[in-house]
Amino acid sequence: MSRSRARKISRSAFAGSTPRTLGALSPEGGRATRVRAVFVASVVALSAAAGPARVSAQVEANPILHGTALLGDTALTSGTVVLHHLTTTTQGEVDSITVAADGSFSLRLPNVPDPARGGVFFASIRHEGVSYFGTFVTTASQLDSVYSIQTYDTLLAPEQGVDLQIEIRTVFLEAVENRWRVTDVFQLANMGTRTVVTRETGAVWRYPLAVGATEFAVGEGDMTPEVIDLEDGDLVLRAPMSPGPRMFVVRYMLDDMFTSIPTPGIVYQFEVLIREPAPLMEVEGLSFLARVELEVGSTYRRYSGQSVDLASIRLVSIDAPFEPPVEWVAVVLGTLLAGVGLFTLRAGGLSLAREPSGAPASSRHGLLLQVARLDDDFEAQGNPSASARTTYERRREELLSRIRAAP
Repeated sequence: MSRSRARKISRSAFAGSTPRTLGALSPEGGRATRVRAVFVASVVALSAAAGPARVSAQVEANPILHGTALLGDTALTSGTVVLHHLTTTTQGEVDSITVAADGSFSLRLPNVPDPARGGVFFASIRHEGVSYFGTFVTTASQLDSVYSIQTYDTLLAPEQGVDLQIEIRTVFLEAVENRWRVTDVFQLANMGTRTVVTRETGAVWRYPLAVGATEFAVGEGDMTPEVIDLEDGDLVLRAPMSPGPRMFVVRYMLDDMFTSIPTPGIVYQFEVLIREPAPLMEVEGLSFLARVELEVGSTYRRYSGQSVDLASIRLVSIDAPFEPPVEWVAVVLGTLLAGVGLFTLRAGGLSLAREPSGAPASSRHGLLLQVARLDDDFEAQGNPSASARTTYERRREELLSRIRAAP
């Protein structure tokens, strides 16, 4: 089966921005009314099984993407693989094919991938209502290897969600008119072998934030704002969680500067960084390490703990002078947020950005990918309601506006 549904986008739209990597999907088979699908940024690399022929020469004359769809450690024996093509003028699905009984597939590319032309290819497949995506193909040499898309069976979460491992949590606090502006970074991990999904009214994961959190917003990360919310003081995640880690960022304000931060369960790496100037305090439950300068003129007090297993940590006022020496840390998040993301300091506060596999956080590809995935998700609904169509069109225009407005 072949398809060509590329959508035109203004050439002036592309100048680079920060990508997010999540789309909305409707599970099939009546198992769940609606879930959100996580873009699988980590894909298993397989060695090519082809003979020692001069593949690169063949690629130039006959660009074909040879791949395998995996279900866990075995082949995915059914499903349709869709080829996506993103360029500076169009994005869309250009071809599709049913996988063979051994999970293999071959898709002919309309042209040889060429970084100079700025276009990228990638493939996706849907399994049990969740779409999974392979990595970006940007050069002809990548066609020399077998492309793979990793999928998993699903697990329906109970109404209150499941326990997910908190690998890393980093809380940045900035004093603003006797309040805290909080940037809260989580890296969660699904340690199981199935993708966890939820019913429309349920949650994949719930976790309490500090009492009195207001002005809640979702920042950059592996998930879009639509699947993360604050409900009755709890952080609620409704995005499907495939095995492995996922990072997201939330921002909020706290009126009480000497408050408790709930920490139920084990947090394997916990960091609190308090931007100066700020009231004198200590963080009960964590150890003070140093004053660190993330960039010139931005100094933070750094507190840290390993395998923190407390009901909460507390910000407690102290009277003693607090003047330890400043340590220059060029890329402090290299240790704080290993595997989580990059950071910048801007006028509006701390900003973090995650790179999906193959897509720099500042590249145009990330936003294009979001649009492509949004289109794929919408078309998968079949006969969407008027409300769903309005939401889709609004979200699509928001993404295109971000691309056009990028410097």
